[in-house]
Amino acid sequence: MPVREVTIDGERGYRWGDAGAFYPYTEGDRASEAAARAKAELQGETIQRRRAAASGLSFVPPRAVREAAKRALDLRASLPPSRRAMTSVGIARARDLANGRALTLETVQRMASYFARHEVDRQGEGWGKDSKGWQAWLGWGGDAGRAWAESILRRHLP
Repeated sequence: MPVREVTIDGERGYRWGDAGAFYPYTEGDRASEAAARAKAELQGETIQRRRAAASGLSFVPPRAVREAAKRALDLRASLPPSRRAMTSVGIARARDLANGRALTLETVQRMASYFARHEVDRQGEGWGKDSKGWQAWLGWGGDAGRAWAESILRRHLP
C-alpha cells in the first residue's frame, strides 16, 4: 500500500494506505511536508514488518549463502586479531547463515540494506582475498547472499 497525500477537514497531509494515521503538514513549507511524508512512510514500513512477522515467514539460506558465511568465519579465524573484520552483529549473522538457521523477513531486509551500504567496499584493496570488507561481505552471505535477499524482498514486499 503506498503513502497517499490526502486532505482531511481542509488540512493537507499524508497517510499510509486508507487507514493509516494522518500526518498533516503546513502548505508551502517543504520541510514540514517532507517530515509528514517520512512519518507516513515509516508507519507503512512498520506495519509491513509486523504483518510479515505475524505471518510466520522465515527463510532458510541456500547452500551457496551458507558456504560464503562459513568461508568468512574460517578466513577471520585464520588471520591475526589486527586483521580480523566484522562487528558483533556481522559475526552473529555469519554464524546464523553458516549454520543454516531460518531468518525472518526483517533480517533478510537488513541483509539487503547491508549489501546496499557496502557496495563501495568492492573497490577496496584486498577485495576477493582477505580484506576486512571482503570478510564482512562473505559473512553476510557474499554475492549469493545479496542475490538471495533481493529475490526474497522482490517476492514478499510491495
